[in-house]
Order: sequence, then structure tokens, then C-alpha cells
Amino acid sequence: MLRLSLGLAILFTYIVMIWGGAVRSTDSGLACPDWPLCYGNFQLPKETSAKLEMGHRTVSGLAGIFVFLTFFLLWFKYKTAPKSAKIASLVALLFTISAALTGMKMIRLEAPNLKYVSHMLLESFHIYESMIILGALVLTYRFLQREEKPSGGVPLWAYAFALTTMITGVLVRYTGSGEACGHEWPTCAGKLIPDLTNWQVALQFAHRNIAYVTWLAFLLAMVSNFNRTTLTAFVFINLQFLFAISMVVSGFFLPLVFLDTAMGFFLFAWLTYNLQLSKTPEPRVKPAW
Repeated sequence: MLRLSLGLAILFTYIVMIWGGAVRSTDSGLACPDWPLCYGNFQLPKETSAKLEMGHRTVSGLAGIFVFLTFFLLWFKYKTAPKSAKIASLVALLFTISAALTGMKMIRLEAPNLKYVSHMLLESFHIYESMIILGALVLTYRFLQREEKPSGGVPLWAYAFALTTMITGVLVRYTGSGEACGHEWPTCAGKLIPDLTNWQVALQFAHRNIAYVTWLAFLLAMVSNFNRTTLTAFVFINLQFLFAISMVVSGFFLPLVFLDTAMGFFLFAWLTYNLQLSKTPEPRVKPAW
């Protein structure tokens, strides 16, 4: 039961994040003017944008149910489960509640319009909440497996670069800075080093350069400790680069935006699961469930 609940919590949280990206890309965030229902009832709305938004809320609700069930099972049924797994499940639950409240506030303030800086920051914070939920759930699964990655995991310093790239990428998207450099790469506004007096150009340019450093970090991690995990991480980083560059030069073609979003959140979850957390080798034992 615990395995199924946690697996569904991870799956639905991931779907929610991708679906949310689709809602953002199609400007459907305010298609349902009420919260938590759409037009104040349970009827399926007629407009495609409203269906998209209502579907996102429905999947979010399912994710929340499985996050709560996982927390309940770990704390009240599987009492011998590792404390680290219990704490991670608690973090996931707390941020699930926080994300629901943030979502409600976004609708009431009409934040998806991105009219004010406060709206942009609120939308970005909502994505960060989702990332914390997904990361906490993935760590819950890992801690239940009781498996450490003393030498073959993703180095913390490389993970930090990747996380910084993702954080700035969210800011780029939810501040409307995605096209600040135009539909070009590697140049930005026709130059290798653009005029940085425009804050959106500066943000986009900074995000790109952090991404370049991240690529170098994972190349170094692979060269310094070549194994299946570091090789896979480097391959995934390159795949993410491919989607991101294709998205920009195509003028943010929606299928490529979807692939970039899906790959980005998958990469985050995969890196979190394979993060090197221990320097002391420990034998792998039977999963605690």
C-alpha cells in the first residue's frame, strides 16, 4: 500500500507540474475564475482553456490525496520506517498544503496575468513549492530503499549548479523574460554580450550563462568520476540543452515548450534521487516497506 501510494504521489505531482506548464503556455491560468471549482460548480466547462485549467486542479487534488496518504501510512502504520523518510513525507505534505493556498491566492489576485512583479514572484514561488514537493517525495522513496550513493552518485556541487539553472529558468518563464533575447542562440539581442540595462534581458542572459556553467560542471563530474550515473546525468543535461535551444530558436513552439518542461522536471527528480548524500559506503539492504 505504501509503495503504491508513494508511487502515485510522485507520478501525479510530476503530471501536475507538466500540466501547469501547459496551462501557463496557453494562458489558461484564469480560464476558471473561481477556486477551487470552475464557475462555481462541478460541471465540465465548455471552453478548452477552462477544461485545461480544471483538469490541472483535478490532478492536483489527486496528487494531494496521495501525498497525505503516504504521510499517514509512514507516520501511523509503518512506524519502523526510517525517520528521514518520515520527515521527507512531512515536508511534502506541508508544501502541498502551502501550494494549494498559493494557488487559491493566485486566482484571487489574478496573478497569471503577470501584470505586477508581485504576480511574477508569486507564480515563480508556486513552481518552487511544486519542486520541493516532488523532491521530498523522491527522497522519501530513496530513504525507504535505504540506499546510499557514496561514490557513484551526482556530486552535490554539480547538483547545486543544476538547481540554480532551474530556479533562474522558472524566473525567466514567469517574469515574461523568455523572449528577451529574441529567438536566437547563442547570441542575445544580436550580441554575445547584450545591453544589460533591461532587467529581463539581464535575467535571460544570466540564466543562459549559469546553464553553460552547469554543463561544464557535469562534464567535469563525469570526467573526474566516470560511472553510469555521471554519464547518464551528462546525457540528460545535453538533452535538456537540446530542448531549451530548440524551443528558443523555434519561437517557443508549444510542443517543444512541453518537452522542455517535461524534461526539466524529470531531470530535477532524477538528479535528486541520484544525489550523493553520504561519503561513507553502506551496504544495500532490503527496502523498508
